[in-house]
Amino acid sequence: MAQSLGHGETTAAEGFWYVLGCICLGASYFAKIPVKKALSEYGLVAMTSAERFWYVVMNIAFGSGYLSKVIVKKAMSEVRTPVEPGTTTV
Repeated sequence: MAQSLGHGETTAAEGFWYVLGCICLGASYFAKIPVKKALSEYGLVAMTSAERFWYVVMNIAFGSGYLSKVIVKKAMSEVRTPVEPGTTTV
């Protein structure tokens, strides 16, 4: 199933594993924060005040939030708009 930003859905299994990951010391929640920071720098999402707070805390801890964000942002910089069939690119 094709999904687009803002219109994607998680499956029941994905929701279950995310909640389970959050119960384990918030691991899933904390893994999501650098991704949301990268998306926010592209203007695609807004971070909550709690996410902004934890992002700062993650950066105080050896810059882990920033370094994780850099990886996601690099991957996003390589995303290209799909070419419509019958069109050419220069």
